[in-house]
Amino acid sequence: MVPVLPTTQVRDAIAADDWTLASCLLGQHQQALAAALAKIDLATESLAPWRELLLAQRMLQDEIREARDRAAQALAKLGHDQRGARAWLRELA
Repeated sequence: MVPVLPTTQVRDAIAADDWTLASCLLGQHQQALAAALAKIDLATESLAPWRELLLAQRMLQDEIREARDRAAQALAKLGHDQRGARAWLRELA
């Protein structure tokens, strides 16, 4: 049986900026996937659904990475803007 990728739960975690949960969910899925693959005969089993699942998993990992990168960039911009605002306040004081 092909394990179901927790796409909705991972995307919900991404939306909540909960990178730990998103990564944990994907890690749990990876463990379930490895366990499921260990139980099948790859010589006789159709590999198409497994390939599709691995591709979807990789795309979801990319979504986590891209969202994390965007959040890091936003945080860096916020820090830069805050330093600029403080500099203006010092000049005005």
